[in-house]
Amino acid sequence: MESKLPAILFILGIALLILALITGEAKGGIIIIFPFIIGTGLLSLFGILFIFLSFILFFLSFPKDMEYEVQPLQEKKKGIIFIGPIPIIFSGDIKIAWFIILLIAIFLIFIIFFLFFSLYYSKMIVWMLL
Repeated sequence: MESKLPAILFILGIALLILALITGEAKGGIIIIFPFIIGTGLLSLFGILFIFLSFILFFLSFPKDMEYEVQPLQEKKKGIIFIGPIPIIFSGDIKIAWFIILLIAIFLIFIIFFLFFSLYYSKMIVWMLL
């Protein structure tokens, strides 16, 4: 039986933080890739408390005794995890791993191209305004 209380508290905490941002009790920003919120009012305080409480209740809601069924491996698992800008590739097949590496290279070239493209045109817009 699952408890819906952690999900309700999490959504309520996010809603309170959004309300705090709208009313001006909190400010937010991003440092590199990490978002942050600076709050000075009760809305931001209760929003953050509800979010932390939802995490604690979520981890405490797991049953103590779990039964595991061992099933034979039917297919090879594969995937990619991005930790910041660093990709971690795992695959049971070397051909799939090389294919994923190729896709990552294409994706990164695409991102770098649009990054420089947007920087170039943003400088042109600034020059046009001057």
